[in-house]
Amino acid sequence: FKAQSQMVTARVLDASTGKPLTYAILIYMKQQTIGYTDANGYFNIRKDSLPANDSVCVQFLGYIQKCFSIASLTDGMQINMQPAEQNLAPVIVSDCRKKDFTVNRKTGRIKDYIGPGPETKLIVMAKYANTSGRPGYVKSISMLIDEKMKSLKVPVRLRWYSWNTTFNRPDKELTDTSIIVYPYKTGWNDFDLPVNAIWCPDDFIVFGLEFIYTPEYKQAYDKLKNNNDKIEWLNDMQNRWSLALQYVSEAGESGFYMLNNSDIKQYDKKYDRYYVRPALRFTIEICED
Repeated sequence: FKAQSQMVTARVLDASTGKPLTYAILIYMKQQTIGYTDANGYFNIRKDSLPANDSVCVQFLGYIQKCFSIASLTDGMQINMQPAEQNLAPVIVSDCRKKDFTVNRKTGRIKDYIGPGPETKLIVMAKYANTSGRPGYVKSISMLIDEKMKSLKVPVRLRWYSWNTTFNRPDKELTDTSIIVYPYKTGWNDFDLPVNAIWCPDDFIVFGLEFIYTPEYKQAYDKLKNNNDKIEWLNDMQNRWSLALQYVSEAGESGFYMLNNSDIKQYDKKYDRYYVRPALRFTIEICED
């Protein structure tokens, strides 16, 4: 009864429209763990399972972060998020004869399972050369999934970045809207994107995928009684999300990853010869003339 009395259900909403914010990020500051709202913007916290002086910060792309002490959270609470001002430079495309071009035609791949556990935010990213030499908007994206888990869908939030030429790694995030896709089959999954949402420069695009551990997934994980059971459960690939990686030979093409809000790290080199990165393809609309 005491545990039930400590359970709090809250909801994250757009302050101006009242629309629920799907898969908003929850950061528990003392524990440095991550959670997400569900598809309707709800999340649950068992207050007696967290330090009394802990706090939770709510983040969503394009909105101002909000933080609360655990003690201040009440059942049925609505958290209204204010949109942040966007100061992105405008992109101007002149009238021209347009054609589609595929970025990253490489076909080699390996199977690699990623995902450290449901309390960790994982983003994988890499740089993809635009060999057309022409800029354009990304019309669609394809990702190669070696999915074994059948019972749960895997939301993936799309992110994009600038490139740090000094350190040869992803740099400032340029993402200005929340685009979430749902891989639906083993193999190549194709997703059409909102018109004029993602700009691809004439040299390369730096792209990332945020794998979202849904509340349903975390609930299944939390039912396990001890750490050995959790390790065994995570080692069962039926319970894991997977993404096909591909071999590349150049260090500048290597993939990177970020856990929670820690520093960006590069994937280890394979066989002293190859680097790996997510197997992604992009269709961009470019000017033919």
